[in-house]
Amino acid sequence: MRPVLLLCLFSLFVTSELYSQTFRMTRPADDSKQTNGSYLYGEPALRGFPHAHLGIDISMNRDTVYAAHDGVVGFLGDQTGGCGIYIMIDDYWEGKKMHTLYCHLHEVLVTLNQDVEAGEPVAISGATGNVTGPHLHFEVRVGNHSNESNPQRNRRNAELWVAMEGMGAIYGNISGAADGTRVDINPDPKPRPPYTTYGWTLTYRFADTGIGRDDIYMENYAIGDVVPGTYTITALNGSYTRFVTVGAGQVVNADSPPTSIEREQLAGGILLDQNYPNPFNPSTTIRFELPETAVVNLRVYSLQGQEVATLASGVHSAGRHEVNFDASALSSGLYIYELVSGNTRLTRKMTLVK
Repeated sequence: MRPVLLLCLFSLFVTSELYSQTFRMTRPADDSKQTNGSYLYGEPALRGFPHAHLGIDISMNRDTVYAAHDGVVGFLGDQTGGCGIYIMIDDYWEGKKMHTLYCHLHEVLVTLNQDVEAGEPVAISGATGNVTGPHLHFEVRVGNHSNESNPQRNRRNAELWVAMEGMGAIYGNISGAADGTRVDINPDPKPRPPYTTYGWTLTYRFADTGIGRDDIYMENYAIGDVVPGTYTITALNGSYTRFVTVGAGQVVNADSPPTSIEREQLAGGILLDQNYPNPFNPSTTIRFELPETAVVNLRVYSLQGQEVATLASGVHSAGRHEVNFDASALSSGLYIYELVSGNTRLTRKMTLVK
């Protein structure tokens, strides 16, 4: 399995080095096989099924399916009205039982109780069982194979466990959001068609299915196979807004607060003031303060993540500094300004009104 790693991420207001992870498993299909963007984890019941969609669907037919992790083949089966020909591979993750499920197969290439390694061919995809077209349905489960009182609670969002090479993922938790709350992301984060019209996800439908949050991520929405870049995530008519940057292989939390070390750094002297005036037209002043001489970058971004101005770049002395931002050439709207110095990132929002 791939190792856990620390990486950088940031939220709308204060950002810096925070704990997060890389993907935990190998993708069970070639990167040329697209994950179907119309199937969102936690989506309401589809095509008459009693439960929400609890995995990812990868568009492929008569193509090689690979083991996502080292393990042992624990189940082989055939469900005419459901999963079709399927296999389940067992292992442990951080001391807990873990299982991956591969459904709608054409042919199985392994035997029961066989040891397999991550990336090893285990099946050929097909269109068996209850399907509208050929694809691989892939699930991640933690705990027992099923839970008689509520089997959905064992599922985890596979978008946070596997990805195309070079892609990332974003997740978060909208406090108090109703089941199925729409979560918009801008710009389109997906790498290739059919994702050219992708624009939103939704919060998990806990009331409908009792879906369990991931043991580490504790998310209630997630977006997988994200092209590296900067994105704006909004929900609840804009009252939830996050400005998120994701890199290749990164699983980025849109909501994590600074760690205790970061709080000490911020309290130790690096300050970024709210611009004044705000709202403004067409210019405004931004002030920041450094406890010691440091390299500083101060940039302005649109909500689509496009850099529109660099206001400061290079070595700055200790003390208070101010810069003027002339937005005459820009359209009215919300903008983000970000101060980066060493491992510290601070962001604020400002509004241009013309």
